[in-house]
Amino acid sequence: MSGNSKYTATVSLGVMAAGFAGTLFIDGAPWVRFVQSGFEAGLVGGLADWFAVTALFRHPLGIPIPHTALLPKNRDKVSKAFVTTIQEDLLSKQSIMDKLSQVPLAAKLLRGAEEQLSTDSAQAGIRVLSDYVIRQVPLEKIAAYAEQELRRLIESTDMRRVLEKVLEQVYAKQYDEKAFDFVLDLAEKLVAKDEIRDRMGLMAVEALSHLKTNGLMQFALNAFVGFFNEEKLGTLIQQFMLNGIEGLRNEGNVNRQAVMRTLRHWLDQPDHQTRIASELEGWKDQLLTQWKLGEQLLGLLQRVQAQALEWVNTEDFASKYVQPFLSGIVRRLEEDPELMNKLELGLREQIARWIESNHHKIGGLIKENIDRFDDETLIALMEDKVGKDLQWIRVNGAICGFLIGLALAGIKLLA
Repeated sequence: MSGNSKYTATVSLGVMAAGFAGTLFIDGAPWVRFVQSGFEAGLVGGLADWFAVTALFRHPLGIPIPHTALLPKNRDKVSKAFVTTIQEDLLSKQSIMDKLSQVPLAAKLLRGAEEQLSTDSAQAGIRVLSDYVIRQVPLEKIAAYAEQELRRLIESTDMRRVLEKVLEQVYAKQYDEKAFDFVLDLAEKLVAKDEIRDRMGLMAVEALSHLKTNGLMQFALNAFVGFFNEEKLGTLIQQFMLNGIEGLRNEGNVNRQAVMRTLRHWLDQPDHQTRIASELEGWKDQLLTQWKLGEQLLGLLQRVQAQALEWVNTEDFASKYVQPFLSGIVRRLEEDPELMNKLELGLREQIARWIESNHHKIGGLIKENIDRFDDETLIALMEDKVGKDLQWIRVNGAICGFLIGLALAGIKLLA
């Protein structure tokens, strides 16, 4: 309550009382009685309004006059009326929904979210939230589940069927031809080495020297060995092998075709495929037994988690990655009227449900806040908020009474 307004009301009442008292002791002209009537009526009006204003909150002069201290006596009624007015009239379900229907909720929410993304606090929050989410990922459970599912998949795999599918792809894409060419390349590199050439020459000379024949053949062999030393014989064998390798590279080469037919025929034999599939089954069992799959998966997940944490804690993570991503989603939503309409309807439906289930809490919240004040505090609060206007009622009562008193005195004189 404003102290100035209360002071003004008191002064106005004092002026009326002083004027009335002063004119009682003055004899003489009719204007004195005229003015006295004004002061008398003003005093009556001021006192009446003082009584009325005071009676709202407490007993005037502490005297328990009936129908005074109206607010403390009727606190429950006033509270209920106040709550009902706000809940059923000012903040009724329909009024809230009507007000919300005038606001494009989805567009405002999206626009506000996009604007907030560029703030330092939002970007810091994104980093903290991302860090927290990554740390909460249950790596052990994921690794255990992945190990279980991977084991189940490997154990249920038919290696014979896998081998058949692999051979189909090998033949279709000519991987066997490419593998053969790869072996030829390795063989060519090996044969072209000088130490291999010399080794082949030495082995050939030793073989020829231990070869025993009779007569003319032995003479010719000795002459051949005497003419070709280790180097020449090695070079001859090397060149022969390189020419053979080069010929095998040609797809039309008869020897190459024969090798590939023989290889495919061997691979297509059922008993050979069964043997290979059995070897693969043994390798699979060995893999599951010796390779610590759970530990390997957990280690992989931990490395991924560490890299993810390092990434999200970089200074530009939110601004460079998250903000453009989310802004792009917002723009795509805003550019799709049908989707925005669905989002708007969904938001309104959810808000309507929330209001329907929580509207009754408005009255309870208001009453709870009113009830936590005692009478004295509640009166002080109301006087602080509306006391200024109530004190001006007292001022107006004194002034109006004074004017009415003058008017009545004038009528009296005229009569």
